[in-house]
Amino acid sequence: METFLKLFRQCLSEFPSNSNSYLVAFSGGLDSSVLLAAMQRLGPICSVRAAHIDHDLHVNSCKWEEHCSETASALGVEYVSSRVQIKNQPGHSLEALAREARYQALKDLLLPGEILLTAHHADDQLETLLFRLLRGSGVKGMRGIASFRRFGNGFLGRPLLNVTRREIQEVGANWKLRWLDDPMNIDERFDRNFLRKKVLSQVITRWPSGGKTAERLARQMVDAQEILDSVAETDSADILDPARIPQATLLEIPVSRQKNVLRYLIRKAGLPLPDSAQMDNLIKGLEVQRIDAETQVKWPGGEGRIYRGILHIFAPFMQSSGDGYIGELTEDKPWSGPEGNIALIPTTGKGLPDIWVKKGFSIRFRMGGECFKPLCYKYNRPLKKWFQETGVPPWLRDRIPLIYKDDELVAVGDLWISAVAEEVQETKPRWQVLWTNHPSVT
Repeated sequence: METFLKLFRQCLSEFPSNSNSYLVAFSGGLDSSVLLAAMQRLGPICSVRAAHIDHDLHVNSCKWEEHCSETASALGVEYVSSRVQIKNQPGHSLEALAREARYQALKDLLLPGEILLTAHHADDQLETLLFRLLRGSGVKGMRGIASFRRFGNGFLGRPLLNVTRREIQEVGANWKLRWLDDPMNIDERFDRNFLRKKVLSQVITRWPSGGKTAERLARQMVDAQEILDSVAETDSADILDPARIPQATLLEIPVSRQKNVLRYLIRKAGLPLPDSAQMDNLIKGLEVQRIDAETQVKWPGGEGRIYRGILHIFAPFMQSSGDGYIGELTEDKPWSGPEGNIALIPTTGKGLPDIWVKKGFSIRFRMGGECFKPLCYKYNRPLKKWFQETGVPPWLRDRIPLIYKDDELVAVGDLWISAVAEEVQETKPRWQVLWTNHPSVT
């Protein structure tokens, strides 16, 4: 057991943080019981708290919470708990929903600078890698469970990733610990439980060191991903906006690096990654060179469209205000909708006349056939022509708020003000249109 504690201390010391305050995620099961007991055996060199999250998914969950509280008290460890409500959602895994709720609750309990410790071990790492392999994960996914990362106000560490479950069982038995067995962990309706019971058990029987091998593979994948990110950073050095990617820049590099840089930029834009088939469709779209091309690829949580040589990456839009919509805009009452927010602010420059503002405006959207003459332009032209000339992407044109005075179009978002506004002579300050919370349209 001294060897175990020595390795445990070494792992903690390798975490890139100077904090000596820890919050142990304590379910009451074998793994977290050994983790909490190991932390208690380190002595007064660190501050340790135990946190139990009650998912309220089992009739005995209250008794489990009592067990965890009593165990922490017996060890002389400060104890906190939280209960979460999990709403089953169609199309979502109950496992995933529970995990998300658990980590959010732990994040809420974490103190600034504190390190949350979870009891993930080498067999968990192997399970995760096999699970992600079956789901078709790439290098990034095959990095497996991270040993240390930022988390909420502090950090998240896994000091048992080099320890197998069999070794943890030996420690638990030697220390005469009492732990709980969650029946949900043997329910083979859940994918991970099926993998653990039917597949992983046989793999570990045949290859006992498989868990530790998986941890080495995960670390190698971390190195590989760093190299891929470095290449992507070089390939995208001239791209100022990750959500607006020049087609020509991508076509200058091989397809494999095109995919790599796209994954890098999509992550940088804060969007989920497309799967391999969707990524292939994006790459095929890059080959279309027509000036009027409007290649479109969608994936859960993201969308990519090519227009005039630019690949636009963005999150799917909210539902629009709808055909025939009419909203209200006044000096004291800004307008807000799925297409953004519109407000009127005083300006010393050109703008809408005060007399118009006092009467108020209506907000509408394109129906087709609108004509408009912007300030400082000589011609009245279809609105579509102004959009084309300015390079407003087609998928955004119907989402630009049109500001009407009675039935006269007097402003298009904050892009243009009608030339008619200049004809109104008055000494009072004019008003500027401020359009916020919307995608860039130019």
